Amino acid sequence: MIGGTGPIAKAISRRRSHRHQWRIFECIAMIILDAWLISTAFQWAYYFRIYLDSQPNLFIKTLNIIRSNLLENDPRVTGSSLGPINSQPFLYLHVGVIVGLLVIFALRGLYKVRLTGSWFRQAWNIISSCTIGMGFLIAYYFAFQPQANSRLIVLLVWAAAIVLLCGARLIVSGAMGLLYRVGLGETRLLVVGSGRLGKMVMQHIAANPNLGYSIIGFLHDMNEAPSDFGRFKMLGTLEDIGPVIRSMQVDEVIIALPSNMHQYAIRSVKMCERLGTSFKLIPDLYELSLSRIDMETMEGIPLIGIKQVSLNTLQRVITRLVDIALSILGLVVGSPLWLFIAIAIRVTSAGPIVYRQTRVGLNGQHFITYKFRSMYQDADKRLVQLRSKNEVSGPLFKMKDDPRRTPIGTFLRETSLDEIPQLFNVLKGEMSLVGPRPPLPSEVAQYEEWQKGRLAIKPGLTGLWQVRGRSDLSFDEGVLMDLYYIENWSLRLYFQILLRTIPAVLFRRGAY
Repeated sequence: MIGGTGPIAKAISRRRSHRHQWRIFECIAMIILDAWLISTAFQWAYYFRIYLDSQPNLFIKTLNIIRSNLLENDPRVTGSSLGPINSQPFLYLHVGVIVGLLVIFALRGLYKVRLTGSWFRQAWNIISSCTIGMGFLIAYYFAFQPQANSRLIVLLVWAAAIVLLCGARLIVSGAMGLLYRVGLGETRLLVVGSGRLGKMVMQHIAANPNLGYSIIGFLHDMNEAPSDFGRFKMLGTLEDIGPVIRSMQVDEVIIALPSNMHQYAIRSVKMCERLGTSFKLIPDLYELSLSRIDMETMEGIPLIGIKQVSLNTLQRVITRLVDIALSILGLVVGSPLWLFIAIAIRVTSAGPIVYRQTRVGLNGQHFITYKFRSMYQDADKRLVQLRSKNEVSGPLFKMKDDPRRTPIGTFLRETSLDEIPQLFNVLKGEMSLVGPRPPLPSEVAQYEEWQKGRLAIKPGLTGLWQVRGRSDLSFDEGVLMDLYYIENWSLRLYFQILLRTIPAVLFRRGAY
């Protein structure tokens, strides 16, 4: 730490030391847990292998044919017994699998980053790491031809380890998230910058509370009118960084300023150094896209580029096929429920069962959307009287207790079942399962120029905005999330949002 020996600096230093000790504890605990789970996976694989030997069915007979041609030294084929799990060959294999996977996990960064980050990313790292480990084991078997154990166990260990480790990470992620919420191991974070980059950083950190960051607010960078950004509080201007760090006992600062404010960034860095607060500096280039940065070195010189990401023909075909398949599946499988909802709408209020409305889609094209009617027939006329009671910012209109809803309408809105008929829009190609929600023409007329970027892709039934809070988020926050999805589109992000829609609908967060 450079300078800063006052009581505030000492308090920040103590908090920093406690967080460091907490991170070490997390890492050690996770390594021990992973070792135990890998050992359990090995034991499961061993006993399941014995179970397979006791089941003389068609599958086993087929497996024997494969073994007789490819696995000549398998104990089942050679006639020898599998041997006890604590025998020397299995003991060496057992320990080797545990140590090998832990080393691969460490090299792949599973113990470097915060242990409870994105579960999807952790699961992918676990699957790929286990696959790498299995590849090494297969290569070892073919190279050295060890006797007295079964190659089939390698495949069984691989499957069992993935299931156990991914399941455990999901549980640990939830448990650590609860600990972070009560302040244990939490990092108090200040964002310096109120532009699009700073807002994007705050959104992504807040959307992952299990990372352990608590955003106390941000500092206004004077390029925009000073105001709060949705749930994020403005704590002052760039000149206030020192007092804010001291008064709020900030643990870490993220500096996200545009390139024309380079001097302010340097001043912020020096202030963080004086007060002993750790910091991260995000170059303005990152504002183009947080996940498209391509970094490499040339003779020690850092080079930064932007990966060209586009929705190619194959990706379009895959996305479209998934849209069609899941839409048909949803309409067919849920048809008894949709029929019940239709009858309930008809019985409880006058008017059509399906409400048709003009919305704006890809590149500003208008189309008709379908929804189960959740409001009385005169809802549009009564909207003018309720404008003053709007509970959200921007061109949208939202009320938690909207008097225009029918008795069943509130339930349909909270569960998102009113949007099921839009699966027909997906089948027609006007919408996708994932994308920005289609706005009204009157809303688009009020858009600022940068907000119109959300019309560059097909609208969707669900999207990043919907899985991260829906009506609980401000309009600007939601638009930035839509733009992030468009700029960083990938099949993985598409499927992640689909999967995250399930808990978002079940817990009804922000739904009204």
